[in-house]
Amino acid sequence: MGYGFGIRDTKLIRKAATLYLIELVVALLAATIYFSLSPIKDASDQIIARTQPAIWDVLVAFFGGVAGIIGSAKKDPGNILPGVAIATALIPPLSTVGYGLSQFKWSIVFSAGYLFLINTFFIALATMICTLIFNFRTKRATGIPLKNQILIIAAAIIITIPSLISASTLVKKTYNETQLTSLVDNELPELYVVNKQITNGKIKLVVIGSHLSHAEINNLDDKLSDYQLGSYKLQFQQLSKGNYLSVNAFKKYVDQEKNDSTQNTATDNSDKNLLKLKQQLTKKYPDDISKIYVGQLASKTKSKESIILIKLNKDSESKQDEVKKYAENLADKLGIEATVHFTLD
Repeated sequence: MGYGFGIRDTKLIRKAATLYLIELVVALLAATIYFSLSPIKDASDQIIARTQPAIWDVLVAFFGGVAGIIGSAKKDPGNILPGVAIATALIPPLSTVGYGLSQFKWSIVFSAGYLFLINTFFIALATMICTLIFNFRTKRATGIPLKNQILIIAAAIIITIPSLISASTLVKKTYNETQLTSLVDNELPELYVVNKQITNGKIKLVVIGSHLSHAEINNLDDKLSDYQLGSYKLQFQQLSKGNYLSVNAFKKYVDQEKNDSTQNTATDNSDKNLLKLKQQLTKKYPDDISKIYVGQLASKTKSKESIILIKLNKDSESKQDEVKKYAENLADKLGIEATVHFTLD
């Protein structure tokens, strides 16, 4: 009675491997062609999510493989469920690779390809280990040669190392962003931060509000160490100077502009209230206001804060405080969280 895989088993394995490779190539070509023909070229959140593999993807793949083999080991195995589970782990990253190829975005290709490698290897590893443990075919079961064991362990370590580095980077990034949010909330309560970014050893803040002097910025820079951000250098981009804001800055940092007419179609209550505010301001100061711009800030924090940008006639610049106070009171009545600024453009 022999042990190990026989000739027929070896041929069967080779045939299965060949079919698997053919299926992968077909799926990759289909995804590439689909995304090449699709009118939508921007990467969605689902695509981006599969370009940042980390150590937890290794764990998900391994235990997913364990769950699949356990399902197959039942007396009445439901082969559909393990098959679907494995397919959902392999097809999305493979499709993402196809998207990257279609758009010539090689960083996406390599990142998603790495995730596909993780899923494939660790699902297969879990299947192999569970097969030996459960001893599916007792009479044919045999230990894995030492040489093969070393190769498998080495491959597992090599494949896992980048995911550990990626996980460490993601955890550090998340922690730094949390600390930066605390810094902004505690130290800049009167400023609205349109955008904040940590990159290349620098913290870049784009703000609207009272103008900060160099001394105030240096003082804030010194406080970075209190938030475990001492290794970074603070950079400010102040869009406004006092009450004044440029139209270009306004256009860049709002979701939408409603400055053509008061008859624009509003899509939600916030838009309707902004439109109503614009109408009432124009009605209150028809001879003083030459232009009004309103829009919600397009910040990464998904805030609903808005900007009201007013251009006064030259003869009415002395009424700036009066107009600002009226606009702020009107915004409060309409339930709009907004900052009022003026423009000289």
